[in-house]
Amino acid sequence: MLVGDVATDASRSARLTQVSPDLSDDYMTVQLLAAGLARIQMEQHGALWSTPSLGAKSVGLPPAWNAGVNRLWWRALESGLAQLPTHMDVFAWCTRPLGQWPLALGISESDRGLLLVEDSRPSAFADEAARLAMAKDPEAELVENRSFELLMSTADRNADHEAQVQENYVELRGFLIDKAVASDLDLAALIRRFPAKNSHGQPWVKEWFLHAYQHRAASGTTTLDVCDGCDNPLPAGRQARCGTPGCAGHPARQAVESMSELYVQRMAIRRFFHDPGLAERRLFEAVRPTLAERMYPWWGMDAVDLAIDFDSTGRMGEGEWWAADVKDHASAALLGRNFRWDPRANARRRFLVLAQHRFETRDYIADLKHAMDGRVRGVEVVGEEDFIAAVLRRASERD
Repeated sequence: MLVGDVATDASRSARLTQVSPDLSDDYMTVQLLAAGLARIQMEQHGALWSTPSLGAKSVGLPPAWNAGVNRLWWRALESGLAQLPTHMDVFAWCTRPLGQWPLALGISESDRGLLLVEDSRPSAFADEAARLAMAKDPEAELVENRSFELLMSTADRNADHEAQVQENYVELRGFLIDKAVASDLDLAALIRRFPAKNSHGQPWVKEWFLHAYQHRAASGTTTLDVCDGCDNPLPAGRQARCGTPGCAGHPARQAVESMSELYVQRMAIRRFFHDPGLAERRLFEAVRPTLAERMYPWWGMDAVDLAIDFDSTGRMGEGEWWAADVKDHASAALLGRNFRWDPRANARRRFLVLAQHRFETRDYIADLKHAMDGRVRGVEVVGEEDFIAAVLRRASERD
């Protein structure tokens, strides 16, 4: 049985608030379920799964999952559903678009087609939602956090001054975008470039690399099926597009040289660093020929994804600076609710740049601006193509 939209029903929201102040916030429920799915997958060592061990009881299940299901139970009771959903019921719901759940959710129109489980694993949307829920689920130690920590340690331990830390950071972030598949030859080159070792005598960069990539036995030249648009590996013989959001590439063959091992990015690294970084790389490649040293990728150790110093002052806030935070999020509502501008980036013009395929998605911009609701002022929301055009136009006016 479907019920009315809780987000627009004041009396229903008031009753739910008596149970928990944010119980009527269905996005929080979705985030907790997503964090639970992430934890379940981690405990299964990243294996593909379609029916995880979700029994009728909550014993042994992640706290985030239990919290999300409990919130659904309260919502089901309040809405008059004849029977409370079991854990397996909720998991089955996760494989269906949010707009088709038996319990109607108060979500934005552009999010109604999103799934929490897709292709037998947590979806890209679920990964995004889980990341945003970590404050509610302290145990959700997602791979992203540790990888970022190791990247920062590698950049810092191999530098003598702050500017060099930034240079190292940019190089390592770029590696994750450029190398969806790497080899032991790439690892050896990284160790030569970043030789600093930790207390166990292992190079920091090796620890970071092995956390970001999983190895596959190989020797000599190995030919792989990859996407020619994003370089992500594909199942052998796959004829369709790769499935990476916004990628228009096609299957291709790629030869990779190695001594004895190949390395493929772990799924969390691919979803949190590589795939969103594709839009960042497109921006860098489009403006670099014109701006050269006046552009700063991942300025301020990722305070923003791109900063542009039109006057070549070298100091943010002096002269004309533009800054851009580039986003490629499946959910406009979650992006808008959680977007913050880093105050260090006090540029004259500030942009939230959306990957073009998100910018062109129906209702996405309206839902995003509604979710932001004036909380972030002075930030212009644009698509990547409009941003590139504006930067190049301004550069032409200044030169």
